[in-house]
Amino acid sequence: MSNWKECKNILVIRLDNMGDLIMNNAALQELKFAIPDCKVTLLASEMAIPIIPFLGTVDDYMQYEAPWMKLAGQDSAEGTEVLINEIRSRQFDGCLIFNVYSQNPMAAILLAFLAGIPRRAAYMRENPYSLLTDWIPDKEPLFQVKHQITRDLDLLRHLGISYASSRLPSLKNIPQMVSLNLPTAKSKRVVLNYDVSEEKRRIAVKIAQELTQKLIDLDYQVVLIGKNDSDYLRASRQNLSSSNLINLIGMTSIADLLALLQNSDAVITVNTAVAHIGCALAKPTLVLYAQTNPQHIPWSQDSDFILYPVRSTMRSKNTINTFVDKQSKPSQNMALRTDIILQKFSVLLANAAQQQGLVQQAD
Repeated sequence: MSNWKECKNILVIRLDNMGDLIMNNAALQELKFAIPDCKVTLLASEMAIPIIPFLGTVDDYMQYEAPWMKLAGQDSAEGTEVLINEIRSRQFDGCLIFNVYSQNPMAAILLAFLAGIPRRAAYMRENPYSLLTDWIPDKEPLFQVKHQITRDLDLLRHLGISYASSRLPSLKNIPQMVSLNLPTAKSKRVVLNYDVSEEKRRIAVKIAQELTQKLIDLDYQVVLIGKNDSDYLRASRQNLSSSNLINLIGMTSIADLLALLQNSDAVITVNTAVAHIGCALAKPTLVLYAQTNPQHIPWSQDSDFILYPVRSTMRSKNTINTFVDKQSKPSQNMALRTDIILQKFSVLLANAAQQQGLVQQAD
């Protein structure tokens, strides 16, 4: 096995979405801690790039829309050749490839191999032989399922870079909430996000309407967010009107979103990047979690989730995901109900308040 602590110029490949990259930041923090003089360059997608300035771990980045990933756009064969030449010209001495267990890393491994990077490490089920210098046989999910954060940290442990197992991702350089200019909340401010890229992860419109109205009735200031407005989101807030309801859907940059969550009391969201931002900022975060990727459940101390099933016609056709779905027990999944969401949220806030009280007593 190579001595990775000798590396001075590492390429990290993480090609999926923003939430995945936020979770990956625990491993990037460990990498920077273990090899502080090493330059870290990230190969990432357009979807993930906006969060990079707030990771505090990435020195440089390159953008690539991998054609084997589920992204808004894909680079061509010609563009991939240009990328390989660019990677080669940067003379990296190591490449770490991070992936979800349901993703085949072979194409990313081949990029690093063709670019001539001398050290190449990744998880893989099959033996990659000379394509990797450091092969970590992937036992997930056939023999075990780890949280994604643990999986990423364990890759570093296998390489002797770090032996930490409890580090959690954080975000840095959070901006002040100036541009949003929100009215002061009379009681608590709750950020509410129903926007998600996959239809199968949407909650029912009726549940969204009921939950929003109940939170308003409980005198919360409710701030609706989302990347882009849509017929679904408009239907979810139809006939809802209150001075305590603020609609910011389609109006927030990543910097605005970070500032908003930092200055809010809690977050309720479907399983998307907002969940991981809430966790990274240590905000009480309740995730309405469609049964898709169990290794991505919320991970901070002040977080919880409600797991509910995806319709059979909309489930992933990836056979690895199908295998995991069949392992779950029916009792683990329930149809979403507004009263259950509110009960979970109330307990979450109470626990967060208790923890805060203990911290203040210790101080």
